[in-house]
Amino acid sequence: MIRNLSLNLEVGQEILVGKNNKRARITKIEFHEKSGEITINTTQGPRKALTFRLMPELQYAY
Repeated sequence: MIRNLSLNLEVGQEILVGKNNKRARITKIEFHEKSGEITINTTQGPRKALTFRLMPELQYAY
């Protein structure tokens, strides 16, 4: 069971998105105060912050 999760996202970071794990670069990070959602704009289009995969070399094994 995970008790704590820290997530660092940076503009310029490469991530994998979509069903086919396409590479995308983060271009903008936005916090929406009313909904509390965090969205990221990428070179493959906008998405909610937790709908992506980290690049393999950045994943940590627990």
